[in-house]
Amino acid sequence: METRRTIVAILAAVAVFVIYTSIYNRLHPRKPPVATPAATSQPAATPTATPARSSVATTQAQSAPGAAGTATAPSPKFRFAQATAVEDFTLGGGPDDDLKVGFTSQGASVERIELSKRKKNGKYVYAKDADTNEPYPLLKPVEMPNSEKVVRSFLTPQLLLGGNSFRLDDLNWTVVERTARSVRFEAVLEEAGGGTARLRIHKTFTLKPHSGVMELRLEAENPTSDPVDIQLEQAGPVGIKKEHIQYDMRTLVRARKSDGEVKVKGYRRSNLKKGVDLGSSIDHFFWIASANRYFAVFMRPLGGQPLEPADFVQKASGSLLVHDTKWKGPGDYFARLLLTVRTLAPGAKAQYDFEIYVGTKNNDDLAAANPAYADRKQIGYVAAADADARCCCTLPIITNAMTWSLESIRLVVRNYGVAIIILVLIIRALLHPLSVFQQKSMYRMQEAQARLQPQIAAIKAKYPNDKQKQNQETMKLYAKEGVNPMAGVIGMVPMLIQMPILISLWTALNTDVHLRHAMFDPWWITDLASPDQFIKFAHPITIPVLGQLPLIGRMFSEIPSINLLPLLMGVSMWLQQKYMPKPGMDAKLKAAQAPRHEKHAGMSPEDQLRQQQMMSYLMAVLFPLMFYYWPSGLNLYWFATNVFGIGESILIRKQLKAEKERREREGPQPAKPKKSTGPVGRFFKRLAEQAEELQKKADELSQNSGRRDDNKRGRKR
Repeated sequence: METRRTIVAILAAVAVFVIYTSIYNRLHPRKPPVATPAATSQPAATPTATPARSSVATTQAQSAPGAAGTATAPSPKFRFAQATAVEDFTLGGGPDDDLKVGFTSQGASVERIELSKRKKNGKYVYAKDADTNEPYPLLKPVEMPNSEKVVRSFLTPQLLLGGNSFRLDDLNWTVVERTARSVRFEAVLEEAGGGTARLRIHKTFTLKPHSGVMELRLEAENPTSDPVDIQLEQAGPVGIKKEHIQYDMRTLVRARKSDGEVKVKGYRRSNLKKGVDLGSSIDHFFWIASANRYFAVFMRPLGGQPLEPADFVQKASGSLLVHDTKWKGPGDYFARLLLTVRTLAPGAKAQYDFEIYVGTKNNDDLAAANPAYADRKQIGYVAAADADARCCCTLPIITNAMTWSLESIRLVVRNYGVAIIILVLIIRALLHPLSVFQQKSMYRMQEAQARLQPQIAAIKAKYPNDKQKQNQETMKLYAKEGVNPMAGVIGMVPMLIQMPILISLWTALNTDVHLRHAMFDPWWITDLASPDQFIKFAHPITIPVLGQLPLIGRMFSEIPSINLLPLLMGVSMWLQQKYMPKPGMDAKLKAAQAPRHEKHAGMSPEDQLRQQQMMSYLMAVLFPLMFYYWPSGLNLYWFATNVFGIGESILIRKQLKAEKERREREGPQPAKPKKSTGPVGRFFKRLAEQAEELQKKADELSQNSGRRDDNKRGRKR
């Protein structure tokens, strides 16, 4: 019997693993299908193609039906003149700069962005690694697998002119002006044989000192004597770093502003693989952002009013950047804006301004850069932290309160790990009355069920084929004994009340940038934002057999280290379940281990005990595996919660034991008149009486119907 239960437990554990991994694979598929960015309503070349760099090349016009103007056949008489050599250079990175930006004339784009803000001691505020002093690389070029294509940030993919589409992302622009913090690129559309310029396009990037702000200005000038219709497309940031060791926490965020409120929506890989419509000026499109766990790059079109949506975005779209279906990578998030058609009179210019902010999603950092960034009624970049929250139960107001509390405690104790433990202690103390009510309610319900089990079994034996009568008699018994059969459900209410608080605290710990590279101690937990890595392996290892299992095999493959905190957390979960107050534990254990000679209907208290023990063992195994790659700050939080929960359970057990000893010492109390059953007992007594009356009426109707049938049969005879 015990062997069978062990096998059932193992099979149940494997089933839970398979279900969990299947759900994870659905949310984060390893082989996303091809999704071509679809920002425009007309066919357009992929905006990511960048040919091998050469000194001489031409960009021919391509037909684009449905583009601005009247569609015409391909016209080889125009081309964009290209610079003879590619220029790569870096701006910023000095003592007064928060950003270090690498540019290239290939596509007049941003190669990479690093966060170069420094502390007073010269160290970077956001270093690449905990043990190095290198700037944090936030954006980088995306090299498409099995090809020479490269995608960079802030490309201008194409120009639509007179029914023709001209590619600009693979164009080598000319650097016409460059200073310490700004650069101006130029592209000229001219006749194929050279000479007369038909259109001039300029892109200017300007870095602002002491801030993470960069301005982008896109200009088009008509130097001819004829009016012309143009339409440009502008891409956003791409290649943001995936921070989490296991989970992809990157998000593409779009914001709308209507009725004076900024409303955001986040998109992940599962949403972007088929492409998404991010809105337009008609929809009050405001800004887009590419965000990871702690940082984000925001791009906002600037209109006539600085705090209102611009009017020149015709359509914004987002997609997942993948090369082919064989690519197993997570993909990169990509967004682009199709700008409205402009008619340029002879000698006229069209100008499009964008603001780019690069930095953390932290409220204080955003407010320091610009108070409007942290105001949801103005620009509201702070709302991006809400859009990529991973749980629907997360409440921003509680999350912000948890973050503020953690920061306040840290100012006193000067250690984030100690602050986490103190915060957990404070929360457990505040929720202690709910925990006491929950555990005592569950205990009393189990005790009542164990006490009334023989009488309930007798009722079922007396009415084996009459479920309705069984329910009536059982409710009468509950009413007589003053037992609330809903106590188990009511006992779950405090837990449901606690869940939003606990989940919001979990979110705060998982997204607070201050925990990044924060140490608990210099020997073991040196980075609260990463796994504790108690023992690092020289090379990742794969557990034989388990690593080859379908679906769940990758959980046991390429393991980089032994993480001790998740294992301690599993032990603490098992101990917490062990010390939860349970009625008649010794007697139940003895009865559960003894062979059963007669079969009772339903689950006996012994069966329930076995089930609870099995679940505690399963959870103690499953949770460490699920949390194995989680940040050590989160595991420290769960471990501390369980440890304090163990102490709380021991305290409640002592209280219940003292109550039981007092009842045994004082003996049975005299029956109280009328109200002895309490409101719950009276409620169930009324239910039982009503059910009995309904049953009597049903029996009378049945008897009357039977008499009528007998009378009819008698008359027929």
